[in-house]
Amino acid sequence: MSFDPARHPNPAAGYYRLTAERRFMYLRQDPAHTQRIVWQKVPVTCPMCAADTGLTLAYDRAADDVVQVLCPAGHLWPEHLVDTGHFITYGDYRGFADPHPDMLWIIDAGFGEEPPPPIDYASEITGIAKYTAKYAARKGKTRIKAAVRKPMRRAKKKALNLAFAPVAAAIRGAWTLQAGGAPKAAPTARSKGNPRRKGGKGKAEFKTPSVAKYRKAYGMDTPEKGPNCLVCKDSGRITAPGISISCTECAGPAAAAMAAAERKAERARTAKPSQSRRSGTAESAAPKAPNGRTGSARGVTVAGDNDQPIRINSTSGGSPLADQDAAAVRDAVGKATRAAAAAAGRAPAGDVYVAGKNNSSIVSVTDDGATRSD
Repeated sequence: MSFDPARHPNPAAGYYRLTAERRFMYLRQDPAHTQRIVWQKVPVTCPMCAADTGLTLAYDRAADDVVQVLCPAGHLWPEHLVDTGHFITYGDYRGFADPHPDMLWIIDAGFGEEPPPPIDYASEITGIAKYTAKYAARKGKTRIKAAVRKPMRRAKKKALNLAFAPVAAAIRGAWTLQAGGAPKAAPTARSKGNPRRKGGKGKAEFKTPSVAKYRKAYGMDTPEKGPNCLVCKDSGRITAPGISISCTECAGPAAAAMAAAERKAERARTAKPSQSRRSGTAESAAPKAPNGRTGSARGVTVAGDNDQPIRINSTSGGSPLADQDAAAVRDAVGKATRAAAAAAGRAPAGDVYVAGKNNSSIVSVTDDGATRSD
């Protein structure tokens, strides 16, 4: 037998194979009519299992004499009742080949696979309408039930949470005690960190620690502050082998130190009075300034470039300086003096002593044993 299921059907090459989902009919002459020929349609049936659907028919003009049939159960037999000429014409018709025009009458007679049953459009449309109506009704009922059940479920859940809140707190405390820790107090409705307070929808506010705390926790050193002027490194002069010129990008260390001293003095003047001064005795005992106005007159004279005196005289009607503030001012003035000396190209000969008391003009400076007055 030449039946090969893996071989592709090719009517132009003489190999025909087709699988019929419905019954396959062959033609047989009716013996009851003797005057004229009447053809009967008879289905092909498996002689072993009587299967008449799902049959596979194959015929090779070069190797076969009859049509081979294979049923779904695997039974294979030669079917002599199927005319080979009829099967070749039907194969050419189904395989888009060139069928013999004189043999196309077998198609009209009913040879081949049965046509599908006619579609009952009325029943199909009725079934679709019924299914659509039932589907819409089910969806409507689902939406109505959801609209009723959702608020009820929310209310039940809220009631259960309120009812079991003490139980949950007791269990939480028991677990915490068993773990070796102390239970934390539950946040109230007015607490700032309670995410369930009125008007609060987000989580509790979390404050990020500062970088200093992270650095302290990890044992890291505090980074050193670099110079303000990257050109002269806060020295006031640009130096190189054979070159020493003043820096044009910054005002120099003396001006920076004097500005810092002025800022410290301003902060000291505008600061709140100390605790000892709040008793009421300091303000009443404050002397008058040399200009006749009540207040503090402070004057400082330091040596600048080329030993030229730089006088800072500030008279304010505010509260007098405390001892701590005066010490801060003196420290700033000393730094300014040393910076000015360094900018002038010489090192300070010694410490600078400023003579004077609080609430009085400071007009004399002692530098390296020499006293200068304003």
